[in-house]
Amino acid sequence: MSRKKRGLYMIDELLDYKQYNGQKYYLVKWQGYNNRDSTWEKPEKIPNLAQFLHQLEENVKIYGSNFYHIENDEPPQLEDFIGAPSLSKQNQYLYQQEQINKLNNQIDELKSEIDQMKKQQEEIVQLINTNQQNQKCLQPILQQDSELIQESSSEQSQKITEIKSQTEGGFEFGDLLEKIGQAVQTKEKGEKMYYVLWQKRSNGIIPKNRWVNSEYLMKHDIKALCYYLQRKLQ
Repeated sequence: MSRKKRGLYMIDELLDYKQYNGQKYYLVKWQGYNNRDSTWEKPEKIPNLAQFLHQLEENVKIYGSNFYHIENDEPPQLEDFIGAPSLSKQNQYLYQQEQINKLNNQIDELKSEIDQMKKQQEEIVQLINTNQQNQKCLQPILQQDSELIQESSSEQSQKITEIKSQTEGGFEFGDLLEKIGQAVQTKEKGEKMYYVLWQKRSNGIIPKNRWVNSEYLMKHDIKALCYYLQRKLQ
C-alpha cells in the first residue's frame, strides 16, 4: 500500500511489534487489505494505540504469537520495510567474518610451522658444521675403548657377564641402535630428548628402550641423529 494513501484507510488490527535501534514499530493491518499489504508504523502514528495493543495481547493469548501467519500472505519484515539489513544478510556477514577469521588463524599456523621448520633446519646445519669437530673428539674415546679392550681376560669376561645380565640398553653396553622413535623438548631445561630403540643382542635379550639427549647421540652415533632430523624435514 502506498505511503501517501495510509491516512485514507482505517486500521483493522495490530499483528506484531518489534524494536530496532531503540525504536518500537507496530505491524498494522489495514481494513480491506491482506496481510502482505500491512505496514510497520511508529507508536505516534497509531491512534487509539492502547485499544489495539489490548486486542493484540488477547489474540496472542488465545491463538499464539503466530496467529496472523497465513500461507502465501505473509506481511513484510521490519528490516525490509525500514531499509535495515535483514537477518539473513546479517547472518551472511557474520559467516563471512567467521571464515575470514579462520583463514587468518590458518595463515598464522602456517607461519608458525615455517618458523619451526627453519629452526630445525638451522639445527641440522649446525650439526653438520660441527661434525668434523665431533670426529676429532671421538678419537680419544675410540682410543680409550681400545685400552679397555686390552684389559685382562678375566676382568673382561666378568664385565661381559655383568653387561649381558643387564636389560638396560646403551652404547656403553655395546648395544647397536635400531632406530630413533621420536623426539620431545623438555619444558624445564628446553633440552631435546630422543627415544631410542636398540637391536636384539646376540644372546637374545632385547635391551630396554630409553630417552637420551642430543649430546649422547652426537657422541656415539651422529649419523643416525642427522638422518632422523633430515627425515623429519621432508
